[in-house]
Amino acid sequence: FTPTETWRDLWEVLVETGYITATILFLIITASMYSRMLGVAALPTVFGEWITGFDLTLNELMFVYVLLMVLLGTIIETASIILIVVPLFLVVLDSFGVDLVWFGIVTVVGAEIGLLTPPLGISCFVIKSTINDPTVSLADIFAGAFPFAVTMLLVLIILILYPSLSLALL
Repeated sequence: FTPTETWRDLWEVLVETGYITATILFLIITASMYSRMLGVAALPTVFGEWITGFDLTLNELMFVYVLLMVLLGTIIETASIILIVVPLFLVVLDSFGVDLVWFGIVTVVGAEIGLLTPPLGISCFVIKSTINDPTVSLADIFAGAFPFAVTMLLVLIILILYPSLSLALL
């Protein structure tokens, strides 16, 4: 402890940590319930058969998947997107023999691109509320995030076309 920190400060930090941990555990529990519900309803199998009916190549399927991830990323945070969408696509991707680490990387990068894009790029709103500077508008923040989103999109396209790049260090 430093002279300015007290036991009360420590207690406040521990309580806040408890709240965050409880929230994360609640998210994990509900995701587990969601996965079981999907399994009982056979929704991933039905979804897989529906997608397979379109006779898409892996790159076409990944384009649809990334588009969905980016669109959902504009309105929902990453963990929720992953917990909702991934169980549905795993059945389809299993038939392609996709490496799940590569799929996870593509999933996270796609969702993170969505967090930077308008209209509801959550990361940009977090930045706006954090800096709390009236001279910086939300439009300025979105404009500043645009080059990063474009760069991430280019990286994502490269990762989809050349999966071995994301798996080279494994």
